[in-house]
Amino acid sequence: MIRWIFYVAVGIARVAGKCDFEKLSGASRELRYDESEIPQYQKLCEQLSHCDHPNAEALRNQLLYKSGLIQMSGGQELAAAETLEQILGSSDPKFQSQASKRLDEIYLQFGFWDKMKGEEGKKRDYEAIRNVVVAQLSQNQPVPHESLAQLEEIAPLGLETRILVNDVLLRELGETLDINAAQSIIENYKIVLSKHRKLVNVQDKLHIHHAIAVLQMFVMATPPTNLLSCLALDMDYKPCRELSKLSSKLNRINPSLNAVTHPDQYLSLSQFDWEKLVSFYISAPSVKFTGTGSAKNNINLLSSVQHQLLQSLLSQRPLSPVKSKWKLGKRKSAFTTTLNQLICEGYDELHKAKLAEPYYQAALVERLPEDSVKVLNEFTDNLQNQQAMQDILNSLWQDSPSLAAHAVRKTVQSLTLNEKKQKSGNTAQVWFFLENFTKSHNWAQSSNSGVSKIAKHISNISTKKRQQQQQQQQQQQQQQQQQFFRQQRQQQRQPPPAQHDMSKKNYYKVLEVAPQATSKDIRKSYLSMTRKYHPDKQGQLSETQKLKNQEKMSEINEAYEILSDEGKRKEYDDQRAGRGQQRQGFPFGHGANGGFPFGGGNFKMNFGGF
Repeated sequence: MIRWIFYVAVGIARVAGKCDFEKLSGASRELRYDESEIPQYQKLCEQLSHCDHPNAEALRNQLLYKSGLIQMSGGQELAAAETLEQILGSSDPKFQSQASKRLDEIYLQFGFWDKMKGEEGKKRDYEAIRNVVVAQLSQNQPVPHESLAQLEEIAPLGLETRILVNDVLLRELGETLDINAAQSIIENYKIVLSKHRKLVNVQDKLHIHHAIAVLQMFVMATPPTNLLSCLALDMDYKPCRELSKLSSKLNRINPSLNAVTHPDQYLSLSQFDWEKLVSFYISAPSVKFTGTGSAKNNINLLSSVQHQLLQSLLSQRPLSPVKSKWKLGKRKSAFTTTLNQLICEGYDELHKAKLAEPYYQAALVERLPEDSVKVLNEFTDNLQNQQAMQDILNSLWQDSPSLAAHAVRKTVQSLTLNEKKQKSGNTAQVWFFLENFTKSHNWAQSSNSGVSKIAKHISNISTKKRQQQQQQQQQQQQQQQQQFFRQQRQQQRQPPPAQHDMSKKNYYKVLEVAPQATSKDIRKSYLSMTRKYHPDKQGQLSETQKLKNQEKMSEINEAYEILSDEGKRKEYDDQRAGRGQQRQGFPFGHGANGGFPFGGGNFKMNFGGF
């Protein structure tokens, strides 16, 4: 109904020489404050401009102002400026001051100095900073980021501001190939395309779209999505068409980028033709690309294409007022590193670890700090410093899971070789370390067969190592027990040192058995307590606890010595019962014929009771 009223009002106004102001005014009140209503605002303003009603001009200014505000809130500042400028040319003063204020805001943001009034100071500041930046760039000198921040603070949406900032960032990009710098450059170019689309000609737009695609593909190692916008603008633009063809070719060969850079995607990768990938990059005839000439293989060709396109961008920067040409340095890009990761993974999947190694090392130095690379490479030889290795592997796994997998495979190979040559000592802890790492990241459950197989292999070896350790521990325990019994028998053949009355000691309590316990029960309890308090079972204890355990073990041995011998046990039981008082001079003994004389040669015996 509202739309019907609106179009009826507009239709009436179109009748030559007629203007139903009341209906036009009513239709204006039905318009919403929404960007989708802009065409209706414009149509109504057009009809009011031909209406001779005394309030028509004021209503038109009101509608122009409202539509200008809508355009500003929608990010269409320059369209809003065109709308608001119509108010300044009106014969009615209403909304002119408000429109002028809004226009000054837009002019300042975009650096339209010749349209502004009363901002001479900011204009001088901007031009002074701009001139310094241009001079520094012209002499190929670094530009302080503080200068760029000042330009952006004064005129953040100015075309000149965005291009100068990109000139500085592109100069830095040539030296670093930094992903963050590339992202900032892309964002600036997108501002140029969206905010200044009426000021930038088609050829420059194509150049910018191509520049963004080059940065996306070769610096950020992401899909060059801006090629679609470029070809939508001109299907015959050769730079975009040729790069699009190359990108499509690589998409048919490569897995997704996340397959080697995201842990979950890497673990779920299955049924991929790695042999086809390795063949394409290493042995297949190279594809053709303008300006690169012949190449040994496609990995070399892509290196040439990357260098050519990046150098061209640094030399011929879109819309740049600076004639200097930046040079591309020797840093490796994320694109090159990703290719090295893919080829490394391909060789690993084909069980060609030696061929994978140089690509692994090339990618590793770009993914990790130098000291971490050193630790990682030394670990397979020294098999030490597991804590540092664990931290590095976990960090590498999060950013480059395929490289972490190669490091694990490499460690397994070195472990196996060292064990065959008997070069290293106890390797069980290293196997356990690898097992814990693979378990913590769910390798065994992975649909990536290469990962799940190595995880199962590590698990099997670790299980065998545990069994071997248990057998060794049991053998050591048996040997210790046998040695202890031998020492006991030797001690029984020798006169012991003088002893005090042992009736005050409760040997049954020490061994935690009842006085009626059988010899079998006593021995079982003794072995149990030996395992609990023996020095070899103490582990990491404090010195105080170690001393307490040693004292406890001494009491256990003493109690077992008495209770395990039937004769000594009977003598002990008798003494505790009070029936051996008359023989306290020889407790548990048989006189000089091999017992336990406590008095020695000077001991005087009293046989008065017998």
